[in-house]
Order: sequence, then structure tokens, then C-alpha cells
Amino acid sequence: MSDPKEERLRQLPLFKDADRKAIENLASLADEASVSAGQALITEGHQHREVYVIESGTASVIIDGNEVAEIPAGEMVGEVGFFSGQPASATVSAKTDMRVLVIPYNGFDRTMEENPAMVRAVLKELAERLYATDAKLQ
Repeated sequence: MSDPKEERLRQLPLFKDADRKAIENLASLADEASVSAGQALITEGHQHREVYVIESGTASVIIDGNEVAEIPAGEMVGEVGFFSGQPASATVSAKTDMRVLVIPYNGFDRTMEENPAMVRAVLKELAERLYATDAKLQ
């Protein structure tokens, strides 16, 4: 029988091209957490060391006090800080009660290095978010 976290990760579009070993690695590293509506996962201007996979609920992306996007279940947050190494450019808070998988950067980094298809999927997601945010700002 496989790990329930592996099954949930496999169902996410973001990880559809990941191989079995990558999913096993992520699942072994991931902690499950409940997040109450209004609670911040990521705070603008602060360095964070985790990536969050939203299993249920919705997150708000807030820049300078203004909501600029919503992130639905099945998506990831925290990957911008992972790739940039910079403090968070936005606050990400639970808009509703949420369930998330919390993956530490060091393990996420190792898994990404071993699975280029996963890197492409995450970069595609980042590009789509950038376009969506840019469209809202115009």
C-alpha cells in the first residue's frame, strides 16, 4: 500500500510529470498541516525555508496590503523564494481554512535536482502566475 501523501501529490497537476522516486522523496519530507483562515504562511519581506502544497482551501496573495491573486487547492506557494533566494515579495495567507503539505527547501531542492521534469512544471506554473498577475495590474 502506498503512502497517502504520495497519492495526494500524484494527483496534483504540478507533479504530473514527476517520476515515482521524486514523489516518494517529497512525500517522505512533507509534513501535513492545518491552516486557519487569516493565518499567514509567508510574510512579505521575510525569508522562508518551506514550500507549501495547498491540498484544500484557498490562499490570498497580498502585496502592500492589496490582494493581487488567489491560489486554489492543487497549487504550490513558496517556490518563488526557493528559486530566487530572496525574501518573500508577497504575503500569502489562508483565505479559507486550508490543509497543506509543508516541504522544507533543502529536500525540495534535492528532489528538483534529481527530476528535471519537475523543474519544468514548477517553472511553467511560475510563468503562468506572472502572466496572470501582470494582466491584473494592467
